[in-house]
Formats: sequence, structure tokens, C-alpha cells
Amino acid sequence: MPQTKFSKLAEIFARLEKTASNLAMIDILADFFPKISPEEAKISAYLLRGELTPPYEGLEIGLADRMVIRAIALGQNSTNEKIESLFNKTGDLGSVVETLKAGDRGKSLTIKEVFEKLIEIAKFGGAGSQEKKVSCLADLISKVSGEEARYIIRTILGTLRLGVGEMTFLYGLAKAFSGNKKNKAVLEYAFNVISDLGEVAYAVSKNGFEKIGNIEPKVGVPIRMMLSSRVEDLKDVQGHILGEVLVEDKYDGERIQAHIKKNGEIVLFSRRQENITHQYPDVISGLKKSFKGKEAIVEGEVVPFNEKSGKQVPFQILMSRRRKHDIEEYAKKIPVKYFLFDLLYLDGHSFLGKSLEQRKIALKNSLAKSKIIEFAEGVIAEDLPEIKKRFEDSIKRGNEGIMIKDYSGIYRAGSRGWLWVKFKKDYQKEIVDTFDLTVVGGLYGAGRRAKTYGSLLAAAYNPKINKYYSFTKIGTGFTDETLAELPKMLDKYKLKEKSKLLETGMDMDVWFEPKVVLEISGAEITVSPTHTVAKDIIEKSLPAGRQGGLALRFPRFLRWREDKSAEEATTVEEIYDIYKMGVKK
Repeated sequence: MPQTKFSKLAEIFARLEKTASNLAMIDILADFFPKISPEEAKISAYLLRGELTPPYEGLEIGLADRMVIRAIALGQNSTNEKIESLFNKTGDLGSVVETLKAGDRGKSLTIKEVFEKLIEIAKFGGAGSQEKKVSCLADLISKVSGEEARYIIRTILGTLRLGVGEMTFLYGLAKAFSGNKKNKAVLEYAFNVISDLGEVAYAVSKNGFEKIGNIEPKVGVPIRMMLSSRVEDLKDVQGHILGEVLVEDKYDGERIQAHIKKNGEIVLFSRRQENITHQYPDVISGLKKSFKGKEAIVEGEVVPFNEKSGKQVPFQILMSRRRKHDIEEYAKKIPVKYFLFDLLYLDGHSFLGKSLEQRKIALKNSLAKSKIIEFAEGVIAEDLPEIKKRFEDSIKRGNEGIMIKDYSGIYRAGSRGWLWVKFKKDYQKEIVDTFDLTVVGGLYGAGRRAKTYGSLLAAAYNPKINKYYSFTKIGTGFTDETLAELPKMLDKYKLKEKSKLLETGMDMDVWFEPKVVLEISGAEITVSPTHTVAKDIIEKSLPAGRQGGLALRFPRFLRWREDKSAEEATTVEEIYDIYKMGVKK
């Protein structure tokens, strides 16, 4: 198969950029991928998401606006001042370089050639690396057309914003290689096991659709974590889990997947598949002393503790260990325990398809308890009163609540179902549980908030159709310190107009790309004429002429969820289920 020109991929970018229809995106992807080689499929999978590697590898290009301006000026024989002037007018360096290169058809570089150049730029390091990056980017820009340059620059700056969600991409691959997008489940399983859209695209393109389901876990490659469902009343559990249940404490910490390699190296991954090994040298040391086997993948919750009192401390304190410097010092300041609750792989064998009972036995046989390494507290519960008692005891120990797990259930990587159920209550007797929502808009503040945002618009996600729906506007719960940080945190995601993936009836001063996730509480879910969660369902029950979706009243900011991506936000379906439970009462 001849190598594909990058201009063909740029055409796909342009078509995707112009559509908000999820079905149209799927069709565009399905038409493109069978026409390219397996290697090009892998590369294209990354580039369509604005990435160069899977997220867990953490490769970043490392060029900000100022350096890209220099590269454009150098590559186009222009001046920094001229590029800055055009940038100030458009706010998009991709459009700037496209304008400058109007009529330039480029030198027909291939997808592989462009990608390799981007990798080269990203990997420059050490003394003089910034100059090398600028020079290399300038050379690349000089060799491509205006449209190609537009998307290259946006990829470099993280502003590509094509709107291709993970599930949308998998639907497109399923239609491309099986003829039916409904076969996405097979590809989704593979993606959940290896957390790499590029590798999935390569495998299905090279080996065919029939073999993609045989993918096995690899030590050092994160498995997407299994998710839980929620209930408002413990008696509802019995309608979902019919067999024996294990009731465990639900810890308020950071969920971490540990990969123990044969050579003794240990890698830690967050629930977003980020490599956070450097943040927990104490956990690494504890695992090395505790593990008895050759290699394994285990999961647990890292919880901050006060060594003097022996009690847990708030989750926010743990987040101060997310840093690049003084790691050892902060490990001493904020000691932790790693509560293990699952084993996914051991000594050459996948445990994903084994029962929780089998996984628990293997976990406890493979690791020993220590000062840092613990096992999640849990018991087999036979009836509702015993589950309630475990919940009360867990709260007394300072936990969020309990996890109720099907003891015969398998580990469904990346999936939410009724094999695991969480139950937790806040102390104000308001809504059960909290919501993890994506920030999609903001209103400028006044008074002491004059230099920041006074309130934020937050949305839930529908992964089935790759859309976000506004659910509430939050203005309370922010400390002065948090308010001051909002522009720095959010302005990098500013959009000229509302995201094409967002539906809302609200007007905002500023719109944001769905990236940042926050956790909030609230008092009540009601029907609102301006918010859009489950709008298509709710409007069917409203009087003629009335419009509205679900909205959260009296929301309050609790914390940032740096461990979650926008695509892991609370779903529209989850919110509607909670609303239904409240209506039944």
C-alpha cells in the first residue's frame, strides 16, 4: 500500500471540524481508515485526538505560543512582530500560518513523515533544546501547505479541538472494519485492556476484526479502571446483585493501579492512565518489600494519614503531593497508606475474567501487609442489616461510605455496571453522592471576584453520542485562593464560541473546551428551562409548550478532579437515574 499524504489527513481534520454530528463523524472515520496502512492508522488515531502517543506515555511537544510565533516567522521568512499582530487579531496561530501560506501547496509530505518530525520536536531535550524545536518546526512548516500547517500548529499547541471522543473513534473503527458501528463493543474491550487507541487501530487494521478481542493485559500498560454504579437506598442493591456480596470501605483517596515488572520496576497509573510513579516513592518502596511474585497488576486507593492520630486526612491534602519537586520531603509531610482491593494480572496470567473471590485470594497470597501496604477492609454480607452496619462502621472510620461488590463478578475494565455499587451520604441529608462535572463556561465576577470568574457552567456527558449537556451554574464553595487560580487553570481552554459538543440554554461571558473536571454537591435535581440534561426524555412528561432538562439546585464546589478526564464525567444517564429515584419517593 502506498504511503498516504498528510494532506489527506488534513482534509479529514477539516471535515470533522465542520460537523457537530456524531453520526457524520463516525462516517468520516469509517470511510478513511480502510484506505490507509496499519501504521498510518495508528499514527492517525493519535493525531485525531491531538496526541503523539497514548496518554500514559506523557510525551509533550513543549512549545508555547511565544516559541511557535518564532517558528512561524522563521519558516515563513517573516517577523515575530507581524505574526504577533495577526495572532492578536485572530487568536489562533493555526489560522495565522494558513493565511501566510495561502497558495503554497507544500511538498506532499506523508503522514509518517509529519508524525516523525513531530516526535523529533517533542523529544529534543537538554541545553539548546528550545532552539532546536523552533528550528525543526520552522522547517516542517515551510514544507507543508497552509491547511496542513494549520493543523500541525494546533496539534503542537493543544488547540486541535476536532471533537472526536474515544467512543466516537471506536464506532468509526467498528464501521470501517466490520461494516457495522454496533460492533464497537469488541473494540471497546480491547481499548479498555490496553488504553491505547493507536494500538487498537493498528491491530484491527493489520489483523482484522475477528482477532481484536484476543488482546491481553501487558504489565506497564494501564488497564482502564472498572467503574461503579450508585444507589440512593441500600435496599436497591438487592435488585441488582443477586448473589453473595463483598462490602468494602470506600476510601477518600486517589485510586492507583500499580504495575510490578519482572525486573523489579514498579509503575503507578492514575485513573486517567497518567504515569504518577514519581509522586509516591513511599508506595513504590512498600510494594517492593511486600510483593512475593514475579510480575503483577494490582489496584487500590492511596489515602493520606496523620501518623500521630492514625486517622485519615482530607483528600485535598493528598493533592499537594502532585508536584515535580521536593517529592521526598512531601512524602514525609503527608504519609499515606495504599489499600489494595483488586488483582488484575499475576505471573503471566490475566485475572480479568476470574471472579472477585478468586482475585481476592490471589491478591492476599501475593502481597504482604506492611506499614504502607494494607488490604481494603471488607466482609461478606448476607443481608441488608449487615450491609447497613458496615456502612455505619465505615463512616465512623472516616471513609466516604462503602463499595458493594458481586463476589462472583469478573473485572469489567473501563465499564460501569452493577457488579460494583457505591453508597455514600453527605451529612446535610441532601442528594446522595456528588457529581463530577466538566467546566464548559464562565461568567466574569464582580467585587472581590472582579479579576476572575464569578461562576462556572458545568455539564454532564453522554458517551453514546459524544455530547455535553449543561446541568448547573456554580458560584459557591470557592475559596479566595481557588478563585484567584481560575483564570490560570481555565483560560488555556477558552473558545471563541460555544463548543460544538455542548447543548445548553445558558448564555456565558466565556466558553471553554470540555477539559477541566470538578466535583460538586447540591440540594435537589429539578426541571429547568435553560439546562439540558435528559431534555429529550423530560420534555415528554411536561405540559404542552413547556421545555426543559434536569438541573442541580444550590450547587457547591467541593474539589477539582485532576484524576478524571472530561469523558469520565458523571453521565446524563446517571443523573437521570438519580432523578427517577427521587421522583419515586
